[in-house]
Amino acid sequence: MRGNRQPDLIADPQGPFHGPLAHALACAVHIAVNAGVAWNSPNQGCTCCTKPKQKRKMLKRDWGIDSAEDWRSTAETLLSDRSSNSTAALLLGMRTQLAQQYRQPIDARTWRDAFSAWCRQEGITDNGYQQLLGLMGMILDYEKRFTADGLLPPGGFVSGIGAWDYGRAANMARWGIQCEYTDPPTMQWFATRASEQARRHHASWADFSAGYILGRCLHFDEGEFGSWYTTPLAVHQTMMSHPQSPWLHMPFHI
Repeated sequence: MRGNRQPDLIADPQGPFHGPLAHALACAVHIAVNAGVAWNSPNQGCTCCTKPKQKRKMLKRDWGIDSAEDWRSTAETLLSDRSSNSTAALLLGMRTQLAQQYRQPIDARTWRDAFSAWCRQEGITDNGYQQLLGLMGMILDYEKRFTADGLLPPGGFVSGIGAWDYGRAANMARWGIQCEYTDPPTMQWFATRASEQARRHHASWADFSAGYILGRCLHFDEGEFGSWYTTPLAVHQTMMSHPQSPWLHMPFHI
């Protein structure tokens, strides 16, 4: 990692350390750990939003959420199989299918050739093709940097970006409690659904984290490798090295 201090890992002694809810909260660590709150506390919010009214103001500003109904609708959208970046999900899914078909990692040329053939079959315009090719190139650039920074192993690739939605969904469940938009049983139901989706679409904590970070970067960073990248990378490195990290003690596929 380049010049970015790793954040501390805080745990609530009264919070869960094992089981479905703990796994769900471990899916939300990119937000919780960066905010400096206990990773396993459903109730604890960041220091800048300690009261329900403050948290509601934040959700309205950042998410357009202004009611319990808005909160539920947003959580449901994040939990669905419809990616918030459907184009990137399509490209990554195509490569994953090729890897499964050939039973080996797919190089950039094979991926581009398969993608070009698909575009011709689907009648994609030249302008659309160039835009998609640019997105593919950006993904490859991120993966090259991910490998250099230890986020991916040599020859590794990001399997999908579902984690970007499911990690935020797990944290949205926490925010529902903090905003008093829901009750603990409903919060746990939404959080554990996020955990289930994460396990459906990802193979490990490292794979989940890489998917989350790529999804975040494609949404905000746009190839700049700025704080939208370095901040979650710092969280990832904490979670993969801290002796008390749930990612090291809790199996991803519980």
